[in-house]
Formats: sequence, C-alpha cells, structure tokens
Amino acid sequence: MTTIGTMTPDNLFADNGAERSVTRLIPAGTAVKRGDILSMSNVPIAASGQPFGIALDNIGANDTIRVCTVAIQGGFNANALFTGDTKAPMEWFDELRDIGIILRQPAP
Repeated sequence: MTTIGTMTPDNLFADNGAERSVTRLIPAGTAVKRGDILSMSNVPIAASGQPFGIALDNIGANDTIRVCTVAIQGGFNANALFTGDTKAPMEWFDELRDIGIILRQPAP
C-alpha cells in the first residue's frame, strides 16, 4: 500500500467547518501559516491592523505561489490561532466578531 499524503489535526475549527472563504494574494516575502489572523493587507495582523480573516493555508516567504485560502466567516478555536504581534488571539475577539468570525476557547 502506498501512502499518498498525511494530515495532522490542528483543531482550527470550533464548529462544523461551515466557514465561508475567499482566496487572497499574499505579498511577496511574507510568510503565512494556517491559523494566522490576517489583516486587510493580507499579512499576519499587527496591533494597529484591521482583521480580514483566518488563513487556511501555509505560504512560505519564498514560495512562488502566493495564493491563500482565507476564511471570512465561521467559528474558530482561539488556541489554534496566531497573530503577527504580541496581542493574543482573544484580544481580537470583538473585531473578528464584527466581521463574522467567532472565537471559542475550548475547555482545558
């Protein structure tokens, strides 16, 4: 039997995965990982940014293909999210809720 691929569960989704998504072009030289909160400029969010969505793909800084699937609505596990600054994902709760993304913190 041949192994075609592997998958590591990341618990990113906090609901049934019925998120809405779009594709976005990531700027050259920018690395994005699955679970990053992205800003309107398609980079991991910084303290002064406005959130756009949650990255669903990994994009390396030197990758030639720069298209990323980005969730713009849905429920997500706050413990599986990342930001580009020192703010914790839950500190973006209100801004993300305003655009249709709900953060949940699962029981420890």
